[in-house]
Amino acid sequence: MINKYTLSRAQEIRFVRQHLDEFIANNISLSRYSDDDPLKGKAEENFYEAYEYILNHPEVENDYKCLLQLHGMLMKDLDNGIKSELSEKQIEELSSMINQPTKANLEIAIDVFLYILDKRLFTDGDVRAAMCFANKIMVDNGCGFLTVPIIHKDTFRYKLKEYKDSNDFDIKDWVYKYCVKGPKLDQ
Repeated sequence: MINKYTLSRAQEIRFVRQHLDEFIANNISLSRYSDDDPLKGKAEENFYEAYEYILNHPEVENDYKCLLQLHGMLMKDLDNGIKSELSEKQIEELSSMINQPTKANLEIAIDVFLYILDKRLFTDGDVRAAMCFANKIMVDNGCGFLTVPIIHKDTFRYKLKEYKDSNDFDIKDWVYKYCVKGPKLDQ
């Protein structure tokens, strides 16, 4: 799997900022917030905070500490008693996945995204944390942005269930094709 986009940091940030409202709407929908949910506004606010952090802090290493920090931002004031730690095994697996020099950064981001969703690392907020952490990897490496468009939400959930039930890796190609976005650049 190759990177779909090779962007400078400035190009990446410009693209994300131009589409951030759409990306957050997709995240909110995937996180199952309805329009009448009283916590929807707080969830949106938390997404904006997390994405601003991602865009403004390229120096933060993409590791389990960053994942936990993003999860904390995303869940702030939404749930009490959320699990905010990882086991040594989970830290080791995540680190091994992130540090694969033979894989494209985009593939690493998708692998990490699916790993977090498959392993259910948190008692709540897995989808949010997985999406934001994958995007931290992608933004830092100029390889586009991961988002599940609302029109593909149900298909994504179906494919994710298939993946969890049978380790059907078809979902990686599907995510690559339908969920990785970037600017249309002059070639």
